[in-house]
Amino acid sequence: MLKIIKEVGLRRIFKYFIFSLWQLIFDLLLFSPLRIWWLRFGGATIGKNCFIDKIDFINLGRTGLSGLKIGDECFLGRGVVLDLAGEILIEKQVVIALRTIILTHFSAGFSDHPLLTRYKKFVKKVILKKACFIGAGSIILPGVKLGEESLVAAGAVVTKSIPSKSLVAGVPAKIKNK
Repeated sequence: MLKIIKEVGLRRIFKYFIFSLWQLIFDLLLFSPLRIWWLRFGGATIGKNCFIDKIDFINLGRTGLSGLKIGDECFLGRGVVLDLAGEILIEKQVVIALRTIILTHFSAGFSDHPLLTRYKKFVKKVILKKACFIGAGSIILPGVKLGEESLVAAGAVVTKSIPSKSLVAGVPAKIKNK
């Protein structure tokens, strides 16, 4: 336990506890308008006419909900996971289908983990530009920017930024059509 306190810090542990309580209440909310209200109450920026199903958050103790910005007319499907170690910017009319995971950080573990000598920890913002679509079960990795009106096929793993009006599919995702 002392290693966790030393590594993470008491402030972040406290934030983790507070946001765990926040998430507990969020999970009990049955309707999208209530979820949106609770997200705004927690510090997120949410546009008009959005639908947010039962979604999950990880690393809320880092940026908090202020790291989440969602534009107008967006849809976030059931089981979407948002990693708020870094910021996530979702512009208007973005659709994120069910069970999509959006990651903003990488860490192999504690600072003395042997893999960290080769794979450094990092946090990078994810940007989903206007009117893009992310298919079910996709994974968006840290630092990715999806261009306007781009489409990510179901199950794709997006490892690098995608230009506007592109269709990507596969693991790792590759451009299939422009």
